[in-house]
Amino acid sequence: MPTYKEDFKNDPRWIIKESSHYIFNFFPNSIASLEIDKIEKIQGESFEKIISTLKIEPPKEKIKYYLYPDFEVKKELMGDDGYAQAINKDFSIHVIYTEEHKPLGEHEDTHLLSLPLGQATGFFAEGLAEYMSWDRTFFGKIKEYWLKEGKNKILPIEQIITHQGWMNTPDNISMYYYSFAEYFVKKIIEYFGIDKFESFYSEINRDMNFEEINKIFAKYFTDDLFCFYKKVF
Repeated sequence: MPTYKEDFKNDPRWIIKESSHYIFNFFPNSIASLEIDKIEKIQGESFEKIISTLKIEPPKEKIKYYLYPDFEVKKELMGDDGYAQAINKDFSIHVIYTEEHKPLGEHEDTHLLSLPLGQATGFFAEGLAEYMSWDRTFFGKIKEYWLKEGKNKILPIEQIITHQGWMNTPDNISMYYYSFAEYFVKKIIEYFGIDKFESFYSEINRDMNFEEINKIFAKYFTDDLFCFYKKVF
């Protein structure tokens, strides 16, 4: 994330609570401070779900969670006012936590806990994170709604499979792209199993072009990306 900064590390206001797999940081008198036991429970259950589903070893390092009381403070301290981000190099997750916005659950944690598998392109990384957060909604609507709404509004698959292609997708209709990526990953796993998907995921990387990714896809899943797309849609 180009705007990322680390002012949050030196802010004296943080209250800290540790659990088996997390270090939670939150502000005094914030919504997070009142609901920290609930947050700990949700993330603990999410952690176990991700580890067991992906069949990976728990990390030796605890995930550091920073729960911000509003968008302004988040941008001031870590450089971005988005809802949630996972930062690999710090093994940290930064989220807005207010009465209205509580982006907890599996999504961001999946980005960190899946690092032993490698760093696939954004399409597959976000698709996997959405697959792990099965019941997550966007703006109060389930993913199936956005998938149907966005089918004819998103770029062709060959333009979004590469990492740069995914990064170029417009933020204002991200719910279409995330729902599509989740559906695509879900169908791969349903057809071929989680083990085969993880092998494929581990072999691709963010520097590959479409042809390179498509070749590896065909090696693991028989069909190339175009054929599989036609099959599942």
